[in-house]
Amino acid sequence: VDMYYTVRNLIPEFFRNRDPVILQEQQVFKHFQFFPIPLLLDDFTQVIIDLYAGTEDHQYDPNQFMKMGIMISELLLRDSRALGFHIVLDLKNHSLGVIKKLTPAFFKKLQVVIT
Repeated sequence: VDMYYTVRNLIPEFFRNRDPVILQEQQVFKHFQFFPIPLLLDDFTQVIIDLYAGTEDHQYDPNQFMKMGIMISELLLRDSRALGFHIVLDLKNHSLGVIKKLTPAFFKKLQVVIT
């Protein structure tokens, strides 16, 4: 619990403004899709497929993507029987402009949140 609140203070852009109504008004849900596979694996973990459904580079915000991923993961942890998750990122619709937004600093923040 202590680490959760420490990470929230270290990386506030992933944890602030998490109201689903505001995100809906910003049409964030239109561009990002998260599909939890209902079956559990042998180690009681669950697979989640994440994909970016937008078509334009200016619509992609990696912080919004992570914010939604964390929100959905927290809901699944609370309501699912799974002990953990395997997250599969589908990069099929990602253009080079979107890939350039995934900087090493972003991946470092992602690593801090996951661990």
